Amino acid sequence: MLSPKRQSLITNRKRKSFSFLRFLFFLILLAFLGVSIYTLFFSPFLEITAINISGNKSIKEELILEKINPQISGKYLNYINKDNLLLIRTGKIKKDILESFKIIRSVETKRKFPSGLEVQIFEREPKLVFCGAGECFILDENEEAYDRYALNEEGGKNNFIVLTDESAKKINLGDFVLEKNYMEYILEIRDKLKEKTDLEIENNFMTPSLISKDIRVKTKEGWEIYFNQDISLEKEGEMLKAILDKKVEKDQRADLEYVDLRIDNKVFYKFKDGTASQIAKAKAEEALQNPASANAVAGKDKEKKKD
Repeated sequence: MLSPKRQSLITNRKRKSFSFLRFLFFLILLAFLGVSIYTLFFSPFLEITAINISGNKSIKEELILEKINPQISGKYLNYINKDNLLLIRTGKIKKDILESFKIIRSVETKRKFPSGLEVQIFEREPKLVFCGAGECFILDENEEAYDRYALNEEGGKNNFIVLTDESAKKINLGDFVLEKNYMEYILEIRDKLKEKTDLEIENNFMTPSLISKDIRVKTKEGWEIYFNQDISLEKEGEMLKAILDKKVEKDQRADLEYVDLRIDNKVFYKFKDGTASQIAKAKAEEALQNPASANAVAGKDKEKKKD
């Protein structure tokens, strides 16, 4: 059995050993924390050296970088570099890009360890311009008004269809203006006319009101064509072709005021001198199948026009 003195000596040794180990542990811990802090925040190890931008179609990469660079330049508190991968303010980057480029729908960022930043851009697809109550807006593929449009400044920069609502419908940014089927119908008119006829039309479309579903387009020959969404555009194209091929000769087109395709199976057309005519679907189909008969009818129409 150990004497009290011996036991006290052993206890003191254990205490000193424990104190030394604890001191050593804290020393190592401090050293580790110091190295970690230096590596993470002060060394160039996590310095952003590569920014990869993808998904941008209409916006140049340089313009997007101009919005990112201020967030990775300079220092925090005059000590810590802003280009540190851990400290970069990705939320501010997203906000600046979205505010600067309305055509961008959303932005995603991803840190690429140890020194890369990936920026994924998701752009809207501009479809047409809608004008109402004196203001014009660009509509995207979801029929949303996402940006204002200045006709005088931007009219010649692109080939947008510009739809003007004569009822002066007031809209605001963020509004979903048109129904999807209606917008698709409008966008198809130009291609359908190109497919069925040799007509070229202007980009400025008119509608008395969105509720009416009427669309009026002006040809580059100076006369108008009236469409309505309730009638198949394929059928309207065929009827118009029949009129132009068999009822109105090419040299007569300049005298036309309009061709109205808004009534199913009937076409009305009017000349600038007031002469009005109509043709039913059956007569149009007959004209296509029997050119001689069509020429005779066209001749009668000419005589009526002269009278």
